[in-house]
Amino acid sequence: MTALARLRDWVLGGKRLQPIAADRLALIAMALAAFKFANWSWLSARIPGRGAAIASDALQFISFLLFVVLVALSCRAALPEWIRRARPGRAAVLAPLLLVVLAGLVSATIVRSMPTANQRIDDANAMAVCGARAIEAGRNPYRIKEVNCLRQLGLPTTLATPLRKGTLAGIEGYPSPDQIQAAVATAIHHGGTQTLFSGLAKPPLDLAVMLPVAHDSSQVRALWTLLAAAIFAVLLGAAAGPLWAAAVAAFLATYYIPGSAINFASFGNAESVAYLLMALSVLWIRRPVLSGACLGVAIASNELALFFLPAYLLIGLGRPGQSRRLLSLVAAVVIGVVPWLFRYPDAIPTIWHNLAAPTFPLGYGPVLLVLQRLVTSPPPDLMLGMSAVAMALILLWGWRRPAWRVSAGVIMLTGFWLSWRSLDEYMAQVPLLAVAAILALLSTSELEASAQGSGGLSPGDDGGLGSPSS
Repeated sequence: MTALARLRDWVLGGKRLQPIAADRLALIAMALAAFKFANWSWLSARIPGRGAAIASDALQFISFLLFVVLVALSCRAALPEWIRRARPGRAAVLAPLLLVVLAGLVSATIVRSMPTANQRIDDANAMAVCGARAIEAGRNPYRIKEVNCLRQLGLPTTLATPLRKGTLAGIEGYPSPDQIQAAVATAIHHGGTQTLFSGLAKPPLDLAVMLPVAHDSSQVRALWTLLAAAIFAVLLGAAAGPLWAAAVAAFLATYYIPGSAINFASFGNAESVAYLLMALSVLWIRRPVLSGACLGVAIASNELALFFLPAYLLIGLGRPGQSRRLLSLVAAVVIGVVPWLFRYPDAIPTIWHNLAAPTFPLGYGPVLLVLQRLVTSPPPDLMLGMSAVAMALILLWGWRRPAWRVSAGVIMLTGFWLSWRSLDEYMAQVPLLAVAAILALLSTSELEASAQGSGGLSPGDDGGLGSPSS
């Protein structure tokens, strides 16, 4: 047995992929195509008027719904018979060619963008770098002012996240660059900027990731995070076995989804590491201790991983080692966070203050209607509540319907689509989580045998997914 085969068996707990995996990965490819149009503002950006905006929004909303449906179908315990008959996985024969093309395109784009990578950095990324520098200098990173950080890195202050306070409180929609710059100038004139702009709102390990490269150029920082993405790609390909080209191609294709792990890694964003760890926690879910540790470290790095925790527990429900998985997760969070809290006791209050601060609407989904002033702005808490309810209903659906349990766990983060700030990165992790779930849980020998033997799942057979009482 080769080393690559041994690694594959270790990742998947000794299970072997079956041909059905190709059909599932083909659905993910279709889902990625639909997702690309879910945040595609080409029409409204080129054709003025209310009609073009409505048509553009309708296209994006329909595309997002199609994306969710395709991902849910790909992660169902047994694929519907009509999909099995269509055999979309036959296209996997083209996967090596697609992988070569994607690798060339993605590499060329990253190389071209690296000289100007500073222009692609966002405020959260900048704050991670400034926070890491503060740690090295013996200062408290949670007292850094965002505007000062951007200026220190030579970045425009328009990248700062404005709060609905002071001179910005009465602005409808999202402030323009000119309005942000005016607010910065006014705040500096009055002695500070901390009340008008967000501060550091990330857990300590997000900063720790950037410590080795905090004082290097943006190009070096990008290479650092891309190294993590490359390691993940090797692990993903090893787990996929004969379908390695299709799995890695799916990972590379997520580069074109803004906010995805590899997209963020391409310009040195520390958040990408947390997103890769989230995917590894699913890919290694048959290894309870390692899987739990991956998600625990991700939670100690990024709040999105904490939101994913209920979905992760749902995916693992009824599987061996659930208690060890949870204990490992908790231990990783404690080890990753508590020592920093002794050094920076104001970390949690500062993070909470910035997360709870009044922000402007941003993103895609229904909030687009607010940004385009097609509807009156609803209370932000109402949209946040809608997002929370949607996530709760998805989890309840998965708990009650074992055949859809993995689907529900994977798509739970799509509930952010309804949120006041439905940012790209909140939902861009879903395709990669789906690929990891397909390889680890949905295409192994015992599930395939169950599906073929019954033509699907009977009410009493969940394909090894457990039951609500498990």
